[in-house]
Amino acid sequence: MNKVKVVLWGREFDIAVSYSCYSGEEITKIQKEALTEFCAKENPADSILDELKQYVIKTADGKLEGTNIENIFKYVIPKSLYIPRSPKKMVAVICNYKFDMENGIAVVFENGKLKQIGTQDIIL
Repeated sequence: MNKVKVVLWGREFDIAVSYSCYSGEEITKIQKEALTEFCAKENPADSILDELKQYVIKTADGKLEGTNIENIFKYVIPKSLYIPRSPKKMVAVICNYKFDMENGIAVVFENGKLKQIGTQDIIL
């Protein structure tokens, strides 16, 4: 497993990267490009912070109703990037999540745009 430096939601992380590959398979060109583009200075994760905050409020079992989340890292901590084998450039930010420690959160990007936010089961 490799590590990369990436800025997510205003904070720099030295984060593990894993690829969807069977033993003996090579990482595809599309997987490499997906990671390179995601880790660029203006990565797509920064533009979806409001959507992530809304997801947290919606899934917090009423504990955050009427709350304005100022620090997303109180609830969501990125732990790795997952690059699935796909014909599209896909990157998932796999995160620990305060309100669902078992399933966590996956923030999935496809071709540089938010595709879906959900439990890690949506991508793993």
